[in-house]
Amino acid sequence: MRFDARQRCLFLLPLLGALVTTAAGAQDWVEFVHLTDRFAIMFPGEPSTEATTHISANDVVYPARIYSVRNGATLYSVTVVDYTDAERRHRERPDKTDASSNERFWVMDIRASVAHAAKIFRTRGGEVSYDGWVDIDKVEGQQLQITNPDGSRSFIGIHLNASRLYIIEGTVPKGAPAPELFRSSMQFLNESGEQIRYTFDPDGQRIDVRVRPLGEVQEGVRRVVVR
Repeated sequence: MRFDARQRCLFLLPLLGALVTTAAGAQDWVEFVHLTDRFAIMFPGEPSTEATTHISANDVVYPARIYSVRNGATLYSVTVVDYTDAERRHRERPDKTDASSNERFWVMDIRASVAHAAKIFRTRGGEVSYDGWVDIDKVEGQQLQITNPDGSRSFIGIHLNASRLYIIEGTVPKGAPAPELFRSSMQFLNESGEQIRYTFDPDGQRIDVRVRPLGEVQEGVRRVVVR
C-alpha cells in the first residue's frame, strides 16, 4: 500500500504521538531539515554528520554525507550522494573508454545510481526478504529489507531527486520492531526548503510538481534546520 503526502501525514500523527511518548526519557525526537541536501526526516536525536565519498556505477567518485544517530543497537542513517556536478566529473575523468566518452554519458551514471546502490546492499551479505519498487511523494526508488548474519534487520530506501541520491537505512537488533517512524517520515525539499510532491505519467515522466511549506512539528518534537 502506498500513501500520498496527506494520507501519510494523517497516518503518522497518532504513530508519532505514541512513539514520542514511549521514547520520552530515552531520547528526543528531532525533525532534521537540511536545506542544502534538500530533505527532512525524523531522527531520535540530532544526527552526526560525516563527509565521505561514493563510487558510482561507472566508477566515478562523488562527494557524499552521512547523517546518523545510534540509539543502543539501533542505527538510523541517511546518506546523500551529490551528483550535481556529474557532467564535469565525467568530462575530467582520465580513464574514459570509447563507450564512456559520449558527452551525455554522465546522465546515464545518474540514472543508474538507484540500481547501483541497491546492488551494493544485495551483495553485502545477509538474506534479502523484500526487494521492490517504492515511492515517497512520487519520488521513485527501491526498497529492501535484509536480515543480517547477526539476526539484525536493515530497512533500506533508495531514491533519486534533483541529482541527489538518498539512501535511507534503519538497522534494528533481532526481534526489535521496524524503524517505522524514521523510514516513513522522509520528505524531499526544493531549493526554497518547501516539501515537494510530483505527479507522473505511466512512463515515469514527471508532469507536475506541487510544493507546500513544512507543516508544524508534533508536540514533543523539535525541528533542527541546517543550511
